Amino acid sequence: MLAEHYALIKNIHIGLALLSGSLFALRGLWVLLVGSGQGLQKTVNRFSYVVDSCLLLAALLLLSALNFTPLSAAWLQAKLVLLLLYVLLGVLAFRAKYGITVRWLAYCAALLCFAGMYYSARLHLPFAGLLS
Repeated sequence: MLAEHYALIKNIHIGLALLSGSLFALRGLWVLLVGSGQGLQKTVNRFSYVVDSCLLLAALLLLSALNFTPLSAAWLQAKLVLLLLYVLLGVLAFRAKYGITVRWLAYCAALLCFAGMYYSARLHLPFAGLLS
């Protein structure tokens, strides 16, 4: 049943991934340049959480539609590793208890992880083909 909606789910997943990455980039700049605690920022953060939750749901629907296991493809394994690094680096970038240099480095590294996830998915090559 899900297989017939594969193209729609895939396009939704791609759109949500690009929106999520854009929101992360904007939130990171906002926190690192302006600071946190403002009302509008909290609204943007909540919206980002909704987008990320929908992105995860779309990914699970894609896996289900294809009867695919995440560890069956090297590019998907690499994407999952980069996703974990992206989340950890993003947390580090947004924590005020770390120095601004560490936070900027974590932010930039998280953006590189996001780019790696994007290109690994687009090219179906682990780590966007950089290691091959």
